[in-house]
Amino acid sequence: MRQFRDLTLLPISETQTLVIACDSSAAIGEKKADMVSLATATMAAYSLRVPLLETLCIGASPLAVIDTVGNEMQPTGHNMIAGIKAELIKAGYPNLPINGSTEENMVTVTTSIGVTVIAMAPSSSLIGLASSTDLIVYQLGRPYSGETLKTHNDDVFGYGVIRHLRQLPMVQDILPVGSKGILYELSEMARTNQCALTAPLVDFESDEMHRTAGPSTVALIGVTVDQQSVFDQLISSDHAFKSIKKIAILRK
Repeated sequence: MRQFRDLTLLPISETQTLVIACDSSAAIGEKKADMVSLATATMAAYSLRVPLLETLCIGASPLAVIDTVGNEMQPTGHNMIAGIKAELIKAGYPNLPINGSTEENMVTVTTSIGVTVIAMAPSSSLIGLASSTDLIVYQLGRPYSGETLKTHNDDVFGYGVIRHLRQLPMVQDILPVGSKGILYELSEMARTNQCALTAPLVDFESDEMHRTAGPSTVALIGVTVDQQSVFDQLISSDHAFKSIKKIAILRK
């Protein structure tokens, strides 16, 4: 077993690896003490999006979802499960089994949930474990959370974009960005690919580089430097990549 970024990787045979990802959310919902007002189903869907993207980006297929609801089943837990099911349909996993628990002993005044995704991957297909070449890193999406996410929901990239990227041979790594911000995850991409972050192409001191990206509204894409022109041509006419930009070069 090993920890890789925010994932737990557990080899279960010579060819298969179990991948475990999780996320949590609190004080966002419809209860009286919540800090951000948002439909409960939407909050749960966003919470699921994070571990789903993490497993998808590394090359794993989800086997099951576990929701740990810190609230009563009716109506909060029921609405959360509805949001999770809707997000699974959106992600292309309509029949994925769901298990979980709710809080029936205490009255709660804020909304909270923890979501775990258990996935499986052929060990040989896991990406991002260590690139053998220099990488140019692209930023897909903008960091949104809380109230700003509510107004930019239609701008957030979908799961199909990540699936498309994973099929491109020059894409060596994809890393979702969450609450720790773009610069932190960029440093993680450099570290885990055994590279040096030596060539910033944007202002690393800008607010955007440090701001939370909430439910992974940003993904970092590591492309082999010698194939960047081919990559640029492939995505140039695709509306899904309208927000993409180059932000750094990672050197071996």
